[in-house]
Amino acid sequence: MMTPRWRTFLGILLLLGGGPAWGQNQTLQGQKHGPWKVKYEGSSTLRYEGTFEQGVPVGTFTHYHPNGVKRAVMIFRGRTQVCYVREYAENNVLIAEGKYSAPGVKDSTWRVYDLNGKLLNLETYAGGALNGLYQTFYPNGKVVETGSMEADAKTGTWVRFTETGTKLRSADYQNDVPDGLWIEYDEDGRMAVRGEYHHGLREGKWLEFADGKAVKGTWYHKGRITKEVEY
Repeated sequence: MMTPRWRTFLGILLLLGGGPAWGQNQTLQGQKHGPWKVKYEGSSTLRYEGTFEQGVPVGTFTHYHPNGVKRAVMIFRGRTQVCYVREYAENNVLIAEGKYSAPGVKDSTWRVYDLNGKLLNLETYAGGALNGLYQTFYPNGKVVETGSMEADAKTGTWVRFTETGTKLRSADYQNDVPDGLWIEYDEDGRMAVRGEYHHGLREGKWLEFADGKAVKGTWYHKGRITKEVEY
């Protein structure tokens, strides 16, 4: 469920390493200290600028793409390594924003956008893993799907919608597999299918509906059909 469109903070931190440094850059006891500006190798283009306190980034760091456009703005909370990040594409559009509780460890609410600035995902993290509300969105801003994550896996009830907001499906998950009630709806929002999953396999009686009325029943055991009845 992760989007590959933008790089992780850990990758950005690596940029705090190499690259040609400007003359005013200083070190203290072998560690970066004070204001620093670093350019891309073999280029006059600035790669990043920010301030260190004995090797620890503090305050605001700004990173740049090779074309000179701002790539990311990182605001550090003192020397704690807690960092708030806003990341940008080469067209200067915001594509991600959120918080890190430590280098590479996502925390709290993250928002991911497409290259036009439209919200794609709303993600909740704890300890670097997806934990809590997770939503995806259509280009018109309507919710595609909403539910909860636990340790990077779907859990509880997930609801999916059409681009106009009509409910398409309500499904229960446990550890990223269907487990519990599963309901599908037609384009008018009426129930079309209803049944249950047990550990990812259909179990018991499943009903199909047309115009709101049951038209077929199918019985399952561990995913295999045992009986079918038309009404």
